[in-house]
Amino acid sequence: MPEVESVSAQSGPLSGVRVLDLTRVLAGPYCTMVLLDLGASVIKVENPSGGDDARGFGPFIGERSAYFMSLNRGKRSIALDLKQEADRAVFERLLSHTDVLVENFRPGTMEKLGYGWEALHSRFPRLIYAAASGFGHTGPYADRPAYDMVVQGMGGIMSLTGYPGGPPTRVGSSIGDITAGLFTAIGAASALYSRNTTGQGVKIDVSMLDCQLAILENAIVRYFTTGQIPGPLGARHPSITPFEAYAAQDGHVIIAAGNDKLFHLALEVLDLPELAADPRFISGPERNRNADALKRHFEAALERHDVAYWLDKLQARGVPSGPINNVAQILADPQIKSRNMVVTALDKVAGELHMAGNPIKMSAFSDPSTRGAPPELDGDREEIIRELNDSALRISRLKHGDRETAARFMQERYGATQFPDDGCDNDVRNMPCFVGEIDSEIASLAGFVIEGKECRLIALDAARPGRGHGGALLQAVIAHARAEGCTRLLAWAGNHNLRGLAFLQKRGFGIAALLPGRLTAWRAANPGAIAPGDPAIAARDLLELSLSL
Repeated sequence: MPEVESVSAQSGPLSGVRVLDLTRVLAGPYCTMVLLDLGASVIKVENPSGGDDARGFGPFIGERSAYFMSLNRGKRSIALDLKQEADRAVFERLLSHTDVLVENFRPGTMEKLGYGWEALHSRFPRLIYAAASGFGHTGPYADRPAYDMVVQGMGGIMSLTGYPGGPPTRVGSSIGDITAGLFTAIGAASALYSRNTTGQGVKIDVSMLDCQLAILENAIVRYFTTGQIPGPLGARHPSITPFEAYAAQDGHVIIAAGNDKLFHLALEVLDLPELAADPRFISGPERNRNADALKRHFEAALERHDVAYWLDKLQARGVPSGPINNVAQILADPQIKSRNMVVTALDKVAGELHMAGNPIKMSAFSDPSTRGAPPELDGDREEIIRELNDSALRISRLKHGDRETAARFMQERYGATQFPDDGCDNDVRNMPCFVGEIDSEIASLAGFVIEGKECRLIALDAARPGRGHGGALLQAVIAHARAEGCTRLLAWAGNHNLRGLAFLQKRGFGIAALLPGRLTAWRAANPGAIAPGDPAIAARDLLELSLSL
C-alpha cells in the first residue's frame, strides 16, 4: 500500500475525527480532552483577549497555569474574535473541516454570533454540535449562569454529602463540571456513530443540572419508594451494611461486604463469629437497620491492630476492603503506576507536568505515558492557517466514469495502477474509490473492494503527506464499510513501508499475517513500478493487517 504519513494526534478509535473546541474552564475542556485521548484532533478556539479563563487559574508553574495545562495538553490553539469579519472567515473555513463543534457558552450566545445550531446545520449538515451549559437550552432556567458549586447544591448531591447534622458539604472534586464533560463526550461519540448511518449531524444539549440528577443513583428510587427524603450518611451506604469506613488502631479501614457470604467472611477475619447468629445482623435488611450497632462491634475488634494488618487479613479472605488514601498515597500506589494513570506532558516554559491518564484502556490502541504539549494562546495559528490554505480538502466518492483519472494519479506516483495485497486483481480502475480533491484536483485516494462482510483497502495514498488526508480518507472508507454491513477491514503494507505500517497500527489495525514474496511477484508483474516505502530496505513481503468494524 502506498505510504501515508501519520497525523500528530494520539491514536485511538476517534483517529481522523476533527474537533473544534470553543470551550473554557472545565466542563467543555474536559469533554474535548476525553475526545483527544480517544484519538481525535482538537483545535481550541480562544478569545484573543486572554484566552480561556483557566489560563489565569492556579496553581502555577512559573507563569503557566497547571490547571489549564492539565485539561488542554495536546490541543492546538488559535485566537479568533468571532465578532470580526476576518476571524469569522477563518472560523467558517475551520467549520468546513470539522466533525464535532463543542461549546459551553450560555444559551443564545452562539445564536447572537450567527452560529447557532439551525444556522450551522443548514450550512454544514454533517457537523455535530455539542453544547454543555448550566441548565441546558430549554426550560425556565435556560438563561441562568451556573458553576459547579451551584449545580451541586441544586442537583441534590450536596444534600447526600457529609454527616447528619453537619454543614452543607461540596463533593471534593468538581463533579458538576466533570459529569457534564463526560456526558457531552459520550453524546459526541454516539452522534459520530449515528452519522455513519444517517450522514447527518445532530445537536447535543447537555445540562450540568441534569447530569447531577443522573448520578443521584438510588436516592431517586428510595424517595419514590419510601416517600422519605434521603439525607447525608457520612461514609455509610444507604442500602448495604457493612459498607463504610471503620476506625482501626491508626486510621480507617473500608469494608464493603455486599452480601451474606462476604459478611460472614468479614466476621471470621475480625473474630466475631457470634454475630452470624445475632438476629440484628441475620440478613442484609436487618444489618442495615442496625448499622450503628454493627459498627460498634466492628470497631471494637479493629482497634486491636493497625490498618495494614487488617487489610492483609481481609484481602486474603476476599473481602472487598481498602484504605482511605490521600492524594499523595494514591499517586504512589503501584496499581496506579501499573495502569499508566499518571502521565506527563512537557511545556517549554513550565517543564514536565504530571496529570491523570486516560482510564479507558483499549486492546487495539496504545496508551502512551506522555501527552502533547499544552498550547500557547494562538500558538498554532500559522500551522492551522497553512493547513486551511493547503488542505481545502473535499472528500467524495469517485464516479465510475472517472476511474481513469484515479488510475493516472496512481500511475504518475508509483508507475502502476495495480497494487499488491492478497494476490487478486487489484487494479484501481476496477474498484470503487474515495478521493480527496483540492481545487478540483485529486490530492489523495483510497481504493477498496467489498466482498460479503469484508472490506479490503487496496490503495491509500496522499500526494501531500502529513496533512491529515490519509486519516480522513480512511474514515470515509470505514464509515462506508460499516454502512454496507462489513465487520472487518483488511489492508496491506510492505515489509519496508514502516511509516505506512505505523499509520495503520496507530489507527487500530493489527498484523494478521505475513505474505512472503508478494512484493517481489508484484514488481515482476509491473516493470518499473515503485514499491512505496524505504528504498534502503529490501521490498519482498507483504504484511496483512486487520481492523474489526
